[in-house]
Amino acid sequence: MIRIDKSHRRWSGRGLLLPLFALASACASDAPQSEASGGAPAGTSGASAAGGSAPGAAGSAGNGLTSSGGAPSSAGAVGGSNSAGRDSNGDAGGMLGSPAGGGSSGVGGAAGGSAGGAGFAGTSGASFWGPTGPKKQWSCPPPPYPAQTLGPATNICAGFTYNYGYNEGPTWVASQNAFFFSNFTSGSNLGGDIIKYTLGGSCEVWLHEVGCNGLAVSPSGNLLAACQGPRAIMEYDLLSKKGRVVAAMVNGKLFDSPNDLVAHSNGTVYFSNTTYELGNRPKGLGEALVRIDPLGMVSVVASGSVNGVALSPDEKKLYVVGQGTWTLDDNGVPLQKGEPTPGGDGIAVDCAGTVSNTGTNSAYGGPDGKTLLAVGGSTNAKIYSATVPGLP
Repeated sequence: MIRIDKSHRRWSGRGLLLPLFALASACASDAPQSEASGGAPAGTSGASAAGGSAPGAAGSAGNGLTSSGGAPSSAGAVGGSNSAGRDSNGDAGGMLGSPAGGGSSGVGGAAGGSAGGAGFAGTSGASFWGPTGPKKQWSCPPPPYPAQTLGPATNICAGFTYNYGYNEGPTWVASQNAFFFSNFTSGSNLGGDIIKYTLGGSCEVWLHEVGCNGLAVSPSGNLLAACQGPRAIMEYDLLSKKGRVVAAMVNGKLFDSPNDLVAHSNGTVYFSNTTYELGNRPKGLGEALVRIDPLGMVSVVASGSVNGVALSPDEKKLYVVGQGTWTLDDNGVPLQKGEPTPGGDGIAVDCAGTVSNTGTNSAYGGPDGKTLLAVGGSTNAKIYSATVPGLP
């Protein structure tokens, strides 16, 4: 048996409330690209934020972002006091309106853009995460817990051919009885697959050439992804595989190459914005820890070098590689930064609260939470049996 080394490895360097406005045309060449699907969408009213006076106005019919990377040809106005407007294409929709009153422009139809299908559009008063709102996806069994030990490693994906040379960002999705992880080219923004490993079964390319890194279970139970290709935080529907942009910029600046992320049960998302896979594209925000609140509002928690992120089992602490540990209030707002400062790249947290590094990145899963999937470096992918369950 292998006892987990609780010491922190040297950080390798790998991988508050402002509204999201529509991407400026000057930045449109780096905007997330939509995928084609049938149907010409019409705009829908947005989800009214807490304290907002009215839902956002309808977004324009048409694609939310250009599929060619060009400038949008029309803009769907959104607004209403402190409200979120969205169109129904499911890729991005009209972005969030101004909390101060008059709405900002949401990205609407685009010349040459593909038509969008029905997406994640909300209705007046609905949560940013859909009609049922966010919910806790997995809970630890009650203590006490034994000492954490891992059994022998078992290689997975035998005979499977990867399209790219690096694995990262695993997570467990209970509804699929499967782990998901990313396969891409380190240091490049081009290409990148999402791999699905069904527990006890085989590996498959679940989604091809999406360019993502860290994965997590979204507050609505879908797949959440930090994606360097579209420079965005994405959510992918597990049935249709269709994606929508959760966020792509803050304070008027595009994200660079989002690296890792984790979701709080109240709908808050925390992620690391890095430049590792920025490629030759213009720099945007720069390295920073970023928060997306349950209504989709984006804010920078702290600037500076950052990597893996994880929550404690009680969701009262946010662990950030290279930066430290933040205490969180009941709404998931970071309060005070302290120790420990995790090292390594990606991190995993078990139900006893132990933060560990295994492989390049790892996550617990399985029906009882006692299977640890560790991926990287290179295309390594292994599972271990654990004595203490952990978080996905």
